[in-house]
Amino acid sequence: MSIQEMPLEEKYDHLLNDYLLTIAVGYALHKELGVVDKSNDLWLKAQKKMLPKMFGPVFKLLKALSPGRTFKQVINQSAYLFQETEPVSNIKLSWISDREAAMTIKNCKRLRRTRELVKKTDLDVDPKELCDQEYQTLKEIGKEFGLEVTWKLEENGCRCTGKLM
Repeated sequence: MSIQEMPLEEKYDHLLNDYLLTIAVGYALHKELGVVDKSNDLWLKAQKKMLPKMFGPVFKLLKALSPGRTFKQVINQSAYLFQETEPVSNIKLSWISDREAAMTIKNCKRLRRTRELVKKTDLDVDPKELCDQEYQTLKEIGKEFGLEVTWKLEENGCRCTGKLM
């Protein structure tokens, strides 16, 4: 009997569930141990190290030469990366100006799945707390790019605004 290959979509669904469950379990443990802030600080430190060292000076130069175009590239790349957990149909990108944009996530797959996983596993976690944790990361990483990031949680999604400082 041969093993049937798992379709790519099914692999993605399993990996997404594992990823979201790992985040929820980690958060529940850190909450129980009273080290959520320390965990968040460590996560942010690691995320900042993932940014290429050369990118900072290059970005500052590009931002000085062509701020609107550079801002647009950063926002478009951010919207692209949100597709790791969200279908593009759930993401709406609105340009307020050449220095400000808003991204709205409707019917958030990540939030919905996390709710299901938390309920199924009986973890003491409000999935919206995990959204807030993600926002804190976006806010701090945004500062590295000279962006002011604000976030508003909605019933089944969120609205994130980025503004070039």
